[in-house]
Amino acid sequence: MVRGEVKEIIEANSQHPDLSICWYIPGTVIDERRYQMRKKAFELFPSIEKLEKLLGHKLNITKEILIHRVDEAIENQLHELGISPLHLDISEIDWEALINRAIYRHPPFDPGGKEKGFRDSLIAEAFLQLVQKSPVTPTTCRLAIITNDGLLADYVRESAGNSKNIRVLSNISELESLINTLVSQVTEDFVAEVSKKASKYFFEKEDKSTLYYKENVKPKVRELYKEELDRVPREGLTRENGTWWISDPVFVKKEVRRIFWVTPIKVDAELFEYETPQVVATSGASSSWPFIDLDVGKGSLLSTVLSSPPRTRKKVDTGQSEFGIHWSANYTQRKKFTSPRIDEIEFVSTKWDKE
Repeated sequence: MVRGEVKEIIEANSQHPDLSICWYIPGTVIDERRYQMRKKAFELFPSIEKLEKLLGHKLNITKEILIHRVDEAIENQLHELGISPLHLDISEIDWEALINRAIYRHPPFDPGGKEKGFRDSLIAEAFLQLVQKSPVTPTTCRLAIITNDGLLADYVRESAGNSKNIRVLSNISELESLINTLVSQVTEDFVAEVSKKASKYFFEKEDKSTLYYKENVKPKVRELYKEELDRVPREGLTRENGTWWISDPVFVKKEVRRIFWVTPIKVDAELFEYETPQVVATSGASSSWPFIDLDVGKGSLLSTVLSSPPRTRKKVDTGQSEFGIHWSANYTQRKKFTSPRIDEIEFVSTKWDKE
C-alpha cells in the first residue's frame, strides 16, 4: 500500500513523547492504489491457472478472492501503520470553481492536451477540508501534504493563502527534516537558515574547501561500498555507474552548539547485457560461435574456424544506489560552521527501475 520509505518514517516517529502525529492517505489515493494492486493481481491470474494444470489440482483461487485479498491487505497495512483514510465530503466542493479550473487549465489541471488533474483536485480538496477542520495556530497544529506534483503543490499553496501552519513538501526527506525540527530545541526558521548554509558548506561544485572534497567523500564511498557499487541483480549483466547526485542535507538534531545532518548521495547506474549474434558457416548452416568444421580425409585434418563475430551490447535497466553521509559541525554565534567531521557513511539501497 505504501512505499518502504513511508513505512520507515512512520515507524520511526510513532512514539515521540512531546509530538503527536496523525497520518492520513486521501481516499482517492487509496482507491488508485487499490486499482493498481487489483490490476497486478489479475495479470498474475493466468499463471495460477497454469499451475493448477501442472499440479492437476484446483487451488480454488478466483478473481473474487483476489479482490477480497487485495482489500484485506490494504486494510491490514493501514491499521498496522496507524494510517487513517482522509475521506472527501463532496457536498463541500465548489464544483463550479472546479469545473472552471478544468476548462481553463488552472492548477492542478495540466495545461497540455490530456486534461490531467481531476484526481489531483480531489486529493487537494480532501486536504483543504482537513485544514478547515483543524486548529490554525502553528504551536497547536501543523499540517503537511507531500506531493512531487508541481501543479497540485501550486494549487494547495494558492488555496492555503497565508496560513502559517501548512507545509507543502515534495519528498519524505523534507518531512523527516520538519519532524526532526519540531522535536528539537530549535525553531523552523533557524533550521531553514542553517540548512542553506549547511548545503553550501558540505558541497559546492569544484570548491575544494567544502567538506565533500576535504574529507574525500566520493573515494571513501567507493572504498567502503565497492561491492554495492558493482552489484547487479542477476548473473549475465554488467553495470556502469554514472552521475553522482548530492542532495540538500537533512537536519537530524542539535546538541548544544553541534548540529547533525545526513546528506543523501545517489549514484546513477545502468545495466547491460551482451549478445553474440548467430554466424553462418561456409556450408550454409547456421550456428552459434564458435563453429568448427572438421574434415578428416587422406591422412590430413582440415579445421576451419570462423572469425569471432562482434558482440552487441544492450541496455536493459537503469537505477540508483543511495548512500547517507552522516556529518556534524559546531555552529558559532557568528553563524559559522566549525570543527566538522564525517560521523558515518551508510549504504541505504539500490533500486532498479524494472526489477
